[in-house]
Amino acid sequence: PSDFVQDTTNQDNVELPMQEIVLEEQTLPPQEPMSLRKSTRERRSAIPDDYIVFLQEHEVGIGLMEDDPINFRQAMGSSNSQKWIDAMNEEIKSMRDNDVWDLVPLPEGAKPIGCKWIFKTKRDLKGDVERFKARLVAKGFT
Repeated sequence: PSDFVQDTTNQDNVELPMQEIVLEEQTLPPQEPMSLRKSTRERRSAIPDDYIVFLQEHEVGIGLMEDDPINFRQAMGSSNSQKWIDAMNEEIKSMRDNDVWDLVPLPEGAKPIGCKWIFKTKRDLKGDVERFKARLVAKGFT
């Protein structure tokens, strides 16, 4: 190695002497492990201890209400079949109004995407039926 470094920033190509850099090893005194500080803040529950919830008379049967139909056949066999039909018609109308799909001829050898109805009874805070909701969803997609 050369004792001189060529300065490429100067056009005269003047050689400058290289300064030696001496590294001194520093020894650090051994450190004691720091103990973690504990919070002194008082932790309280979000719900006070004296908070009491009383079951209202109209809430007793909410969990016992009939389940929503899981397919078209159950919806049509239920006592609310006309309400489910109205809900399905409302869903189809909404899809038409929003141009959700375009009808095109099915190419030969292609399979159409299947669909199914999802039925849900919407209830208010008291558990009374607010409305019947039907949704048409594509099958096979997550």
